[in-house]
Amino acid sequence: MVQFYPSIPPHLSEWALTLPLFFTASAPLSGSHVNISPKGLPASTFRILSPNLAAYIDATGSGSETIAHVYENRRVTIMFCSFGAAPRIMRLFCWGKVVEWDQQPEFGAWVERLGGKRVEGARAILVLDVWKSILRRRVKAMTRSERELMSVIYLDKVQTSCGFGVPLLSSSASPSPSAANGESAAVVPELKDRETLGHWASKLVAKDDLRRYQKDSNAYSLDGLPALRVAIRDSGHSILGGRIKSWRTRISVQREALSMGILVGASLVLLIQWVLRVVG
Repeated sequence: MVQFYPSIPPHLSEWALTLPLFFTASAPLSGSHVNISPKGLPASTFRILSPNLAAYIDATGSGSETIAHVYENRRVTIMFCSFGAAPRIMRLFCWGKVVEWDQQPEFGAWVERLGGKRVEGARAILVLDVWKSILRRRVKAMTRSERELMSVIYLDKVQTSCGFGVPLLSSSASPSPSAANGESAAVVPELKDRETLGHWASKLVAKDDLRRYQKDSNAYSLDGLPALRVAIRDSGHSILGGRIKSWRTRISVQREALSMGILVGASLVLLIQWVLRVVG
C-alpha cells in the first residue's frame, strides 16, 4: 500500500498538478500547535521544478503559521490527495525556505520560475527541498533489528499511499420543488466514504494477517520513534526501550535551549562576581 521514492517521478508530478488543492503541515519545535493549511489551485501556484525541488506562492491569509515554522526549523510536509475514482495520497517531506515579497530581486526571480503569474496579495514564495540526510543519520543510529524492521526504503523522500480513507467526490440528483413540474432534479456534489478500506482490512482479518501487517508497518514512525505498542511487542522489541528512546529524543530537541540557559547563567555569575569586586 505504501511506496517510497528517492525523488518525485514524472507521473506523480503530473498527477499532483491536476488536483484542485494541496495541504501544508508544519509545527514548532515546542508549543501546542500543529498547523495544517489547505492551499488551492496547485496548477497555478505550485511548481515542481526538479525531482527534488518544488515551490509555491503563499498568499496573504488570516495567519502565518507555516512561514513562522519554516523560519524556526525549516520542516514542512506537502500532501496531495485524490477525491476521484482512483484513490491516492502523496506526501513530500521537505526542508523549506521563505522568500518574502520585499526580498528583491530574489522574489521576482522565483515568481518567474513559477510561471510569472501574478497572484494578488502574494506575501512569500515557499521553496521546498525534499529532504533525505537527516533521516539517514537517524537510521544509522538504530540497532540492527530496528533497521531491518524499518527497511532502508524509509530513507526516501516521497511517499505515496492508498488513499482509501479519503472520501470520493461524486454527484447525485437532489429533489427540488421544480422537479414536480417535470423539470430535472438539481445535480449536487457530495462526498461518499469509499468501501475499499473496509474491504482491504476485512481481507487481512479473514487471513488472520492483520497483526502481521501492523508489526511490519505500524511499529515505528518514519523517524524511528516507537508507535503502536502491540506492534512493537509483536516485533520482539522492548516497549520500555522505546519510551527511553522517546525521552532521549525530547531531551535532544531541547539541547539548544539548555545550552543557552547554561551560557546565560554562567554569564550572570561572572557579571555578579565582577560587580562585587568593583563595589568591594
